[in-house]
Amino acid sequence: MSEQKARTVVVTGAARGIGRAVALRFARAGANVVAADVEGLDDTEAAATELSGACLGVLADVRERAQVESMLATAEERFGPVGVLVCNAAVGFPDPFLEITPERWQDVVSVNLGGAFVSCQAALPAMIERGEGSIVIMSSIAGRRASVTNGAHYTCSKYALIGLTRHLAIELGGTGVRVNSVAPGPIETRLLTDHTSDDERARIAARMPLGRIGSPDDVAEVVFFVASPSARQIHGAVLDVNGGMH
Repeated sequence: MSEQKARTVVVTGAARGIGRAVALRFARAGANVVAADVEGLDDTEAAATELSGACLGVLADVRERAQVESMLATAEERFGPVGVLVCNAAVGFPDPFLEITPERWQDVVSVNLGGAFVSCQAALPAMIERGEGSIVIMSSIAGRRASVTNGAHYTCSKYALIGLTRHLAIELGGTGVRVNSVAPGPIETRLLTDHTSDDERARIAARMPLGRIGSPDDVAEVVFFVASPSARQIHGAVLDVNGGMH
């Protein structure tokens, strides 16, 4: 039996890309999944349910505490206590530094960093009370060096998410709750394809030691593992999924 079977898993930013792949991976293992996003989730919900998991799509803006609290309450009412939270919701734009407006800076930071802050703060009390839980925060290769395609606002937010992971790991010591970060390199998602040409993506792939741009499923497998009891000794770590790109 899968270690994730019957666990309640909440994934933010699950309408497409990495978030969708993560939701489907947990559903495939028989987990109960709440897939949350500001966009429509009918496709994710239907695909996950077909994979034998129970999946509920929930519209939620991670910048809004009331919506995040409602998302978590819905998950618990429908499936039981939330055992895994994957903070994946993110936005990014290829703005040159001198062209970033204060409004755009705030948009990116409030979703990428603020969304993880709000989601973790809302989910943690119940996890700590039960003495168990796993949180996975989605950073990026941008949090290790600089974004391949997005601007400084994106890079700074992804660095901050690694800091949040490491800080929470210290604070949560002894509570039974683990927190880790996953840092994908270039992945074939809309965040990449919207801002690059076929030729540009070919050049990116050529710079990667494995010779290819990753897929959302590549990242989902790592998220699935680090959230599982098999990774019980992994806490405060940053797992790179970047094809060897540094």
